[in-house]
Amino acid sequence: MTQSDVRAVAKIVFVVIAFFVMAPTVATVIGYRAYRGKPKSFDREMYWTAFVATGVVAVIVIRYAVRMDTKDDLVWNLLRMIALLLGALLFGVSLGFGAGIFTRKSNSQPKEPD
Repeated sequence: MTQSDVRAVAKIVFVVIAFFVMAPTVATVIGYRAYRGKPKSFDREMYWTAFVATGVVAVIVIRYAVRMDTKDDLVWNLLRMIALLLGALLFGVSLGFGAGIFTRKSNSQPKEPD
């Protein structure tokens, strides 16, 4: 196996771990916190806004990382992997806020009749 093959395999493993392990883990944690009603200041509309905002930023960062010219330089490859990691984490946060839209418990309790 040549050095370029090892680099290619390492990149693939990194991307798979970032998108299929780390992002769903972050999404699960945020979705669970939403189910438990945390933070108290968030409502469904805020989860929707955060879902869209972080999703857009994640797409921009991932798109930048994919289109980055690495020039077969170690520093550029590291920057690309860091950008992909950041994009994957933002993607997970966005998915967590998306789950929070549906799992968030309602703040308003039915009022008792007087």
